[in-house]
Amino acid sequence: MAWLEKKNNGIYQISFRFAGQRYKKSLKTKVESKAESRKTRIEETIQLVEQGRLDLPDDVDIPTFLLSDGKLNNKPIITKPHTIADVFNQYLENIPEGALEENSLYTAKIHMKHHKSILGSKFSFKNIDVDALQNYINKRSQQKGRRERIVSTTTIKKEIGTLSSVWTWAKNRKLVNTDFPSSNLKFPKLYDKPPFQTWKQIEQQISRENLNQTKVEELWDCLYLTLEEIDKVLDFVKENARHDFIYPMVVTAAHTGARRSELIRSQPEDIDLYNGLFRIREKKKAKDRVTIRTVPISPALNTVLEKWLKNHSSSSFTFYNMCKKCKGSEHDAELTGLKVGEATHHLQQTLKDSKWSKIRGWHVFRHSFISNCASKGVDQRMIDEWVGHTTEAMRRRYRHLFPDSQAAALESVFGKREQSLVLDAS
Repeated sequence: MAWLEKKNNGIYQISFRFAGQRYKKSLKTKVESKAESRKTRIEETIQLVEQGRLDLPDDVDIPTFLLSDGKLNNKPIITKPHTIADVFNQYLENIPEGALEENSLYTAKIHMKHHKSILGSKFSFKNIDVDALQNYINKRSQQKGRRERIVSTTTIKKEIGTLSSVWTWAKNRKLVNTDFPSSNLKFPKLYDKPPFQTWKQIEQQISRENLNQTKVEELWDCLYLTLEEIDKVLDFVKENARHDFIYPMVVTAAHTGARRSELIRSQPEDIDLYNGLFRIREKKKAKDRVTIRTVPISPALNTVLEKWLKNHSSSSFTFYNMCKKCKGSEHDAELTGLKVGEATHHLQQTLKDSKWSKIRGWHVFRHSFISNCASKGVDQRMIDEWVGHTTEAMRRRYRHLFPDSQAAALESVFGKREQSLVLDAS
């Protein structure tokens, strides 16, 4: 870290490296023991600065500061390093209202919880480096998540992404002064998610293979509904929903592919029944603004929404629950609309103890909308516009057709050739 050099006149000078640069300074002594003592002290001072326990003032002469034991005619400023927990708390306290989706904020807090658990809540935030991050990745990839499954690489990358966002925020506030140390991180091999499958395909796979419960659950996570199944689900919801908003909200999800959060955010002015357009307010496409995409309103959805809005036009939200037991008052419903957990709870309660309880959540209707559009040969660009896809990875996840459609497509290529081969063989 530091070393001594003896000049021709017998006076010692000290040389050292700090923050990637080399410095040297005369010690103004010919006594070796004094020079060694100064060398030891400067090494200790450098260590205090690097640990974040001693502040390096702006525009200071670094060699003079370090040789003075960080005093410069004053006592050293020993500061408590900002811990991971400190920075996370400050970050959360300073998020502007509405800047993050309710669900996104909930997920970010879970990511922070894992970082504190593995790296340590009291770990100095500025001491997070490549080694610390790699250690996090290695340990996290050995842990189990939902349904006792090993945490996926995709999840770990999202957790590192959350930490990177916090780091950028901290750098802007001078809590750290370097870029996020994410170069050359090694992640476990990434596997593509399994393709979405119809109800029939999933049941066939379960019946012919000896699958444990975890594998069975994973298969049902890949469910998408055929058009006939969607109609049956909607009929069931219409007959069994305990609250008025559930049926029109489910129909809208099934006929537009809107996300749960987008349905919750929807407002009556977003619905143009005259021109048959449903405007969806997006927060995922751009970080700095709410964007809009438009989906045509089907005749069936038009009928449902027209009836719903005619009888429920008092709220600033399209879908809301007027149940006083759930909301406290009609005024609460007007101000806050639906919460993410509330929307999920009511869908689950509606489908509970029925065949349709296999439906995991609102996202199944989105998967089904995209899959059915693809099966009918709708242009991929049009699907992208309706559902807000922006990456090829997203498109690959959904770009599949029903088995019958795939077989028909292949037959259109090789069908006539096969007939000629049969005739030749005979």
